[in-house]
Amino acid sequence: MKKRLKVVLIAGIIIFLVVGSFALYLYKTPALSIENTQYFEVLESDNPQILAQRLERNFGMKYPKLFLALSERMNLKRWMKKGRYSVKPAMTYIDLVRLFREGKMKTVDLVIAPGISLENFANRCGNKFEADTLDFYNILQDTAFLDSLGFSPQTVYALIIPDKYNMYWHTQANELINRMYKEYIKFWGAERLQKLQRVGLSALEVSILASIVSKETNKSDEMSEVAGMYINRLRLNMPLQADPTVKFALDSPGLKRILFGHLQVESPYNTYKNKGLPPGPICIPGKTAIDAVLNFKEHNYIYMCAKEDFSGYHNFSATYEEHLKYAAKYRKALDARNIH
Repeated sequence: MKKRLKVVLIAGIIIFLVVGSFALYLYKTPALSIENTQYFEVLESDNPQILAQRLERNFGMKYPKLFLALSERMNLKRWMKKGRYSVKPAMTYIDLVRLFREGKMKTVDLVIAPGISLENFANRCGNKFEADTLDFYNILQDTAFLDSLGFSPQTVYALIIPDKYNMYWHTQANELINRMYKEYIKFWGAERLQKLQRVGLSALEVSILASIVSKETNKSDEMSEVAGMYINRLRLNMPLQADPTVKFALDSPGLKRILFGHLQVESPYNTYKNKGLPPGPICIPGKTAIDAVLNFKEHNYIYMCAKEDFSGYHNFSATYEEHLKYAAKYRKALDARNIH
């Protein structure tokens, strides 16, 4: 009897050790057959069974039933969060369950550069997030949604503050614009709002002018001078005569040379035919350009012309006669380079 009990006890210990060793092996061994970090998307409609099937099919999960057992024990079905996750070669079964349960999902960096169009913005977002480009473009044209934020499809350029935004991959189009609105409110804090009185423009009008400045020069050290020239024109009730607004009206951003025929385009954005500011920004204005308008340089210039050396800087003048001399030099330089 004692001998039999001893055999049973030894057998039990062996089974315990084998099972324990196997469990420890599975606890520590990588769950997937991948060599590099991969992205894995968890959808709203997914459940642990679907995850196990896709992990087995796409990433070679070795023991999907173990994943399901751990999922059941850790109540993954209730706490699972949709999103895009990074799964790594060394991850164990419990690592995966914890990953999806705790929502440690992949975030993306969205970089918004100044001077881009709404189409470019929507395309960048579509390449970064779960929602596609059309979703982001449509939200920028959604009058009712934008109106709730105090904007319109014409003025929404001003809502978008160029910066780097870190957000979850599954961020939807309306969520992104709501985030942009919060950043807009933060950007237009008390200090900037106080400067509006000196400029004599609203925050939106400053953004409109800043968008023109953004397109006129990429030289940050010249922006306040360009802004001062346009403010002088506004105060004198002169047309802005800003070439970038004509390009916007023609939908020809790559136009190298503005000719007389281009200036005849019928559009509220043609600042050769219409006095004052256009109805909305012509691009996403940069922070530097906005601050250049708010801190515009006081001078008596009312004309500007690109320098003939194509350095990107401008010649400024207070008289039309002086401006004509600069314009002639620039036209000559264009002709020499056969730019039409």
